[in-house]
Amino acid sequence: MNLPPVLEPPDLVVVAAVGSENAPVVIGTGITELPPPPPAPPAARRPQPVKPAATPPAAVEPPATPRIAQIFTPEQLRENNKILDEMLERVQRALDTFAKKNLTAEQRNRVAQIRDFQTQAKQARVEDLVTAVSLAKHADSLAKDLLDRLP
Repeated sequence: MNLPPVLEPPDLVVVAAVGSENAPVVIGTGITELPPPPPAPPAARRPQPVKPAATPPAAVEPPATPRIAQIFTPEQLRENNKILDEMLERVQRALDTFAKKNLTAEQRNRVAQIRDFQTQAKQARVEDLVTAVSLAKHADSLAKDLLDRLP
């Protein structure tokens, strides 16, 4: 590859108007130094108004977020609670059985999952019965499956 030769920059001369203090000054070949900017005018200070001590506003609690929940008839409520109690009882019996067995690491992990679902079902019972029943069903299903696999 053949590159063209690099040429020297031309000499530039800046001519300042007579009597101009802020004229650029030529330094060397083609390099111009500009004079420093004029100093900033001093900032005018205004007296700060005296603010009265503000009393903090009273704590305002945000309105409670409405919760969506299923409405049950008294009969449905009794039925769901009965189902939940039965499943939680079966799960507890299964957990008692597992405690007496020598389990593998995988089986112990499964027992921990069953316990977690059992705990979550008990906690959800007060606020969301449908979720509680679903969690208990899951725990019951896992417990039954594990019981079927034990010798």
